[in-house]
Amino acid sequence: MKSLPTLPLIADQPRFSLLDPVRNRIELIVFCSVFSFCFMYIFLPFNINMWYEGQHLPLVTFFGIFTGCGILGLTISQFLLAGWKIRRRLTNATYLFWLLGEIVLVASIVTLVDVLLTDTFFFTWSEFVSTLRYTALIMPLPYMISLLWFFSREKYRQLKSLENRVSQIPVPPAPVASTPVLPVILPDNCLQIKDEQGKTALSVHPAKLLMIKAEDNYVQVFYRNGTAVSKELVRVSLKKMETQLTANGFARAHRSYLVNLSKVVLFKKNSKGYFLQVEGMEDTPVPVSGTYLPVFQSAFG
Repeated sequence: MKSLPTLPLIADQPRFSLLDPVRNRIELIVFCSVFSFCFMYIFLPFNINMWYEGQHLPLVTFFGIFTGCGILGLTISQFLLAGWKIRRRLTNATYLFWLLGEIVLVASIVTLVDVLLTDTFFFTWSEFVSTLRYTALIMPLPYMISLLWFFSREKYRQLKSLENRVSQIPVPPAPVASTPVLPVILPDNCLQIKDEQGKTALSVHPAKLLMIKAEDNYVQVFYRNGTAVSKELVRVSLKKMETQLTANGFARAHRSYLVNLSKVVLFKKNSKGYFLQVEGMEDTPVPVSGTYLPVFQSAFG
């Protein structure tokens, strides 16, 4: 005979552990008691204010006493009975029966105290059922809110713990590129023409560099490019270029010109003064001012 499949057992579900920490149990009792007292005091449910008219105690005192009954019942359940084996084996589903038992316990204590304090209530089954119904309408709401808060707090702690473990995992080094990047090798003694921010704008051999001309906050760099003469505009002062190039055979001919002495092909005087010509730039005469004239007279005189 073919056997029927068995149903999953409730006991196989996770054990209910939200109220294992003592802190959670204390917070549960405190929140439920404060919530219940405020609810009764503010909303006066079930016309409770009419039940105790003419009694020797004010209504707020009854609310405090009933709240104390709830504290007593939850304390018995969460601390005195928490060591029971059946309590430790409750699952998330079967804990509902424990909550129902707590409601019955609190209702029993409230009924007993209510009968002792007043002359109009008697310890009967109908009185107990009425108290049980009112207790079941007030108590579960703050109870479930507390459990939801404990659950959220526990999940948040688990998330933070997971984040901490992940952050401690060493990050593997980045893979090396399959195609290596070859370094750029510059010719020997190549000059680095840098702009005002120190970035290299042009690299040229001193033998190819002809002349530099000031253009406001820029300079025009003239250099040999094969058989032609090319120029490059760089944002830098001529004074800074003079400091860099003097040691490479360059001299100032004018406040706007810096020339390569080895590339000067003509030094001559005319009616306007002295001027010179640079190799490949015969159509661009360079004036020589009196301030810098001695340098050229000693070199080409």
